[in-house]
Amino acid sequence: MTDAADATPFTIEKRDVAVIARPQMNMMDEDQLKTLIGLIDQASGPGSGISLVILDLSRIRMLPSLTLGLLVQLSKKCKSRQQKLKLAALHPQVRQVFSITRLDRVFDLSPSVESALK
Repeated sequence: MTDAADATPFTIEKRDVAVIARPQMNMMDEDQLKTLIGLIDQASGPGSGISLVILDLSRIRMLPSLTLGLLVQLSKKCKSRQQKLKLAALHPQVRQVFSITRLDRVFDLSPSVESALK
């Protein structure tokens, strides 16, 4: 068993041709998102057979504005690898940020991870 301070702030799960990334915190800052993007890159890089990347945001209650730009960069990375990026299980406050910034038109938003897998 690991100490809570040593626990990883992210989980990465592979399911067939999908990678599901789950941040395990309430707020994800720029450095944390950069770390997560690195883990996603490792799991879904060339030759991985991954065609779908799902970012499960169910625990995230707040996304600072700098992280929104990094999410756009992640989307572009996925497109360059011919992968689809889906953001799943957004809390209403986070979803509102995507709506206000019109990023809901840029990202594929799914109500749950399971629906994003379909």
